[in-house]
Amino acid sequence: MARTKRTSGATRRRGPETSRAPEPAFPIDVEEHGSEYRVAATLPGRRRQDFTVRVRKDKLQIVADGEGTERLSRIVRLPGRVDERRTSASYTDGVLWVTVGKLRRR
Repeated sequence: MARTKRTSGATRRRGPETSRAPEPAFPIDVEEHGSEYRVAATLPGRRRQDFTVRVRKDKLQIVADGEGTERLSRIVRLPGRVDERRTSASYTDGVLWVTVGKLRRR
């Protein structure tokens, strides 16, 4: 059975000219499936080349920065330890799909 965690606590960076609280940026769903985590980030209106995905330890960073669009960034803590080398991503119908392999126990 897959476990799902939905997070929406992302922030947009604001310049020093405003003192308002950060606004939500884009929703992310994290599901645990067997030997991997599957992450869905809803970011319509982007192109595949607009994304940078980084995994370090148990954190996933997604940056969306395309020409003519607002730069958005999220860092999400994954539920467990991951194998950074087993990461893949695709972008379909406005959703960035990221798969990150769990760290195998020895």
